[in-house]
Amino acid sequence: MADNQGQIALHNTASSLRSSLVAAAAVVRLLLEAAPATALAVGHGGWTPLHFAAERGNIEVMKLLLPAAPAAAAMLNKYKQAPVHRAAYRSNAAAVQLVLEAAPQLAFAPSALGDTPLPMVFLYGRFRTAEQIIETARCLLRAAPAVQPALNTLFRFSHRSATLFADLVARLPLTQEQWHSIPAPCPDLARALPAVLQRSTAEAGWLVGHLAEGQRGRLQAAALGLAQAQRRQQIGAALPAELSGRVLALVV
Repeated sequence: MADNQGQIALHNTASSLRSSLVAAAAVVRLLLEAAPATALAVGHGGWTPLHFAAERGNIEVMKLLLPAAPAAAAMLNKYKQAPVHRAAYRSNAAAVQLVLEAAPQLAFAPSALGDTPLPMVFLYGRFRTAEQIIETARCLLRAAPAVQPALNTLFRFSHRSATLFADLVARLPLTQEQWHSIPAPCPDLARALPAVLQRSTAEAGWLVGHLAEGQRGRLQAAALGLAQAQRRQQIGAALPAELSGRVLALVV
């Protein structure tokens, strides 16, 4: 039976902060066994049980709801927010990852207010640690469908997202214009060198141009040493780009 908010027991249990997460999961299991279809029940404002569990970070409850109703990961409330938006609101990386596995297409979906999950991490993560915010943002960047929307958000919150440029460029190819728009020097960008070098020597060159002067000097010395070592060992073929990139990235 629904309460005056249109919510049933499954909604209330999924959103509970008063009981332990283990106890909540046990109750949710019983409720789903009795009525599996309630995993898709819509309460006040269009919220499903998964919306509540994602916002609360109730991971064990989410692991029960998602197999029971995978479609819930793509359901929107009245503000056109999916469960991934609510998980991002709380900067809960584990919750974001779970719902993205079921609905990766919503990683950059705009809500009715125009917010996608990534800016929500930065806008509403003031009660989370910097590490929690960065890890949640990384989960979303790994699902980014295109470079420019992600870049726009990183530019917007550059004072908090400087280390995240490496995660984006390691995954998706950038045009020369997009590379030129990245701040230079860019902290931590050398971390992306193995993936970028394997993808494109041109992009690897643009990446090097964004490193700090000291990093570029160490990289040049290491590249020369690596080439000399290959010649001394009479290696017939060059090392694979990804392996060379890993060696060089360790240097800087």
